[in-house]
Amino acid sequence: MKRGYLGSAALLLATATVLAACGGGKDSGSGSSGGASGQPGNSTPGKEAPTAISILVTFNTTEPPGADNVVVKEVEKRTNTALKINWVSGNSYGDKLNVTLASGDIPDLTLVIDPFASNIQQLIKDGAIWDLTPYIKDYKNLNAIPAQVWDGLKMGGKSYGIPRVRPLMNGGLLIRKDWIAKLGLPVPEDMDQLFTTLKAFAEKDPDGNGKNDTFGISETGTGFVSLAHNVFNGSNGQWKLKDGKLVDTELEPGTKLAIEWLKKVYDAKLIPPDFAVMQGSQSEDVVRSGGAGAIGGNYMGSWLIGEKQYKSVKADLSALPYLKSPDGTKVALPGSGSYGMFVIPKSVPEAKLKKVLAFMDYGASQEGSDLGNYGFEGVHYNVVDGFKVATEQATKDIVAQQAFGQIYAYYDKYLKAYATGIPGDMYQNNKKIIDEAAKYAISDPKFGLVSPTELQVGGDYKKKISDLKIQIIMGKQPLSAWDDMVAKLKADAQYQKIIAEVNDAYKAKMGK
Repeated sequence: MKRGYLGSAALLLATATVLAACGGGKDSGSGSSGGASGQPGNSTPGKEAPTAISILVTFNTTEPPGADNVVVKEVEKRTNTALKINWVSGNSYGDKLNVTLASGDIPDLTLVIDPFASNIQQLIKDGAIWDLTPYIKDYKNLNAIPAQVWDGLKMGGKSYGIPRVRPLMNGGLLIRKDWIAKLGLPVPEDMDQLFTTLKAFAEKDPDGNGKNDTFGISETGTGFVSLAHNVFNGSNGQWKLKDGKLVDTELEPGTKLAIEWLKKVYDAKLIPPDFAVMQGSQSEDVVRSGGAGAIGGNYMGSWLIGEKQYKSVKADLSALPYLKSPDGTKVALPGSGSYGMFVIPKSVPEAKLKKVLAFMDYGASQEGSDLGNYGFEGVHYNVVDGFKVATEQATKDIVAQQAFGQIYAYYDKYLKAYATGIPGDMYQNNKKIIDEAAKYAISDPKFGLVSPTELQVGGDYKKKISDLKIQIIMGKQPLSAWDDMVAKLKADAQYQKIIAEVNDAYKAKMGK
């Protein structure tokens, strides 16, 4: 079997510049700067004085942008604002945020990484954070953020923060479609077809070297189990909305079917025997070296993982848009569409609240996002084959997604389709797959829900459940052991309390 691990995927990911890391590097064709004029602190005759806005936000560049940063100054000019930004390193942001929130002196615009943390929830309950629900409709760019993203952050059916947006559709099962074509197989749509495909990858010499040296799939233990769990249950994670309630899919028949399927794959030697202890970079390297035909990953993985094989044998590693569950449900798994949110404290008067929302609305536009993330064309980036490529000046001026791009971001559903160096046809194919997958996206209904009991003891349950699954898959425990586990969990008062608390949290979040 091909087992050579050619190095960490992190090294390869590092070659994708900050253009791909958070905001995408595609040329938007945005227009002129536009926006309001006037220098901070000096109102032009007939013009409104700039609005002073204090901001607490993270940065991940070597140094934070200064007050005289070219992007900061241009944003101030276009939005008629005077910005006082407290940039805090990502390594210490959590501590700084907690101290700031506890002090009660909260900046006008504050990035909250975990909107559902207890201290944030308490501030909302105390009425210390603005409810933005009635206002968002008046800001076209913020209102254009998908409803699914806003809904994921709602508390009691209301919106208390502006999403720091990320694409909803991130990835799926990447598979060698050139091998599928060579072996005369259909592109798999369900788990039976997938098994047949993986078996052919392992046994029918898809690379044509005359050796039995390929696996069907290379995955980590977590990734392998999650793949089958989600498809067989038609869920996005452990929880599924059913008849208005959240059910724990660990107790559903689909999970047992998933374990059976996983064991069949393992017994047929279609996955590396040490999959349970493999790191993500190791499983990627098996595929990267041509040693396996499938792996779970984001869409840009078609290039980041498939580049070597693409260049050597014109490999076609691309994602399946969905896989069908036993009842025919097409399963595609989106993310939450956000990574934290910006809150505005009630100490900000309503008139200023509207100015802050206008400031963020500009950042949610293509023009504002391009300025915040990439700076000026010809200075901080050049457009090459339709993609933005950063210049050395961008680094010197601290212009990057990891700087002002932490505040300004346009919702780009194709973000994960792109990686630096990706061929144009591969990028276009990824976009088509994203559009197809989005039709069948199943959200995680538990996102943001907290069970106090789960916080205390949930980790122990998760470990026992996960360990047993692996033991059964590898033949160290009989399948009947899973039936025993389900029976115990159904009779376990503490485990059932977690289920009850999760449902109570869901009702509260939805305002029911």
